[in-house]
Amino acid sequence: MLMSTLPDLAGRSFEVRGVVYSSDSLTLRKNKSSEALQGIIQEFCVQAAQLGADAIVDLKTALGGQESRTHCVMTGTAVKLL
Repeated sequence: MLMSTLPDLAGRSFEVRGVVYSSDSLTLRKNKSSEALQGIIQEFCVQAAQLGADAIVDLKTALGGQESRTHCVMTGTAVKLL
């Protein structure tokens, strides 16, 4: 699955299929944060595939929280490349 933080892909046309969203809590423990982040990205790809997309553009990430726990929210636009 192609992912980009840019709102478009230079030289590529696409059709918007929908918005994808995923979130999870992250901890300061390196292995646990890595697993949670991988889960967020995997959920993103599953949602996009269910919409018939083969790329996600305009990917945004927001982090917030306190001390040892952080909440990560990712959003993006699922698109089908033409």
